[in-house]
Amino acid sequence: MKKIAFLDRDGVINKKAEEHCYITGVPDFIFNEGIFELLHRLTALGFEFIVLTNQRGVARKLMSEEDLSEIHEHMSETFRKNNLELLDIFVCPHEENSCECRKPKPGLMVRAQENHPIDMGNSILISDSQKDIEMGMNAGLKYSIFIPSDRVDVAIKIIDNVFI
Repeated sequence: MKKIAFLDRDGVINKKAEEHCYITGVPDFIFNEGIFELLHRLTALGFEFIVLTNQRGVARKLMSEEDLSEIHEHMSETFRKNNLELLDIFVCPHEENSCECRKPKPGLMVRAQENHPIDMGNSILISDSQKDIEMGMNAGLKYSIFIPSDRVDVAIKIIDNVFI
C-alpha cells in the first residue's frame, strides 16, 4: 500500500490565478516558491504524489484538453528535473454540480483508489481550499492540511512540526 500526499494544484503547486481567471497555458503556470523543498521533505517521509485538480476552464471552453495536457506534461517534466515523480494526476474538467468528480465530491479520490493501492489512513492532503480539506477528512486521510493560497512555506512548517 502506498502512502500518498494528495496535492491540490492551483494555489499549492503553482500560483493561483486571479479570481475568475484560469491557468490556460504553460506560460501561466508558475511554480510556487518552496514547492520542491516541500515535496523533497515529503519524499523523505515516504510519500508519493497524486494531484487532484478541478479544471472547469475546460468545460467553459477557455482551454482545451490538449492545453491542459501540455500544462500537466510541463508540471511533470519539471518535477522530474527536480528529482521528483508524480504518481498520477486526476482532473475534473466539468462545470459545478454536473458530476461526481468535482471536488469537494469524492470522485477524484475514488478514481485514485481504483487505480493505485493507497493506504488512506497514512496518506495526507494539502490544499488551499477548505472544501478539499473536508473531502480529505471524510475520506479517512490521516491529515488534511489547509494552507493559504501560494503559501507553501506554511505547509513546510506544518510538515516539520508534525512529522519531524
